[in-house]
Amino acid sequence: MQRAMKSSDLFKDIFSLAVRLLGLVFLYLGLRAVTPMLDLGAIETAGKSDVVTAILPIIFNLAVAWWLLGGGFLVRRAYPESSKIAPRPEAHEGEKTRTTKSILSHEMSDVSDAEKKLASLVEKPRGGRTG
Repeated sequence: MQRAMKSSDLFKDIFSLAVRLLGLVFLYLGLRAVTPMLDLGAIETAGKSDVVTAILPIIFNLAVAWWLLGGGFLVRRAYPESSKIAPRPEAHEGEKTRTTKSILSHEMSDVSDAEKKLASLVEKPRGGRTG
């Protein structure tokens, strides 16, 4: 029996593939920049700044390629493990209604208590008009 793949798993696999392909692109760029450095005659006649300028792109491209191909940091960051994220429990409609009713009845009792306290503080005139 074959298990149907969830859409989130499919997107995760596609994203992982894209990250690894981008890593291969950076690996290609880094290795392509190495070939001019293999000409020893060009290195002997070049100044220090020229050699550093030629080596920096190689180091950068190879470091990014290593990070994208090996680490998987971007995939873990984009799709965290499901065990770290607790799924939200789905309550039944009856439980939601009971919870809402209990909250509303508690708030209504607070309002009626406040009205009673306010009525005790404000004395109504007992008799006719004073004036």
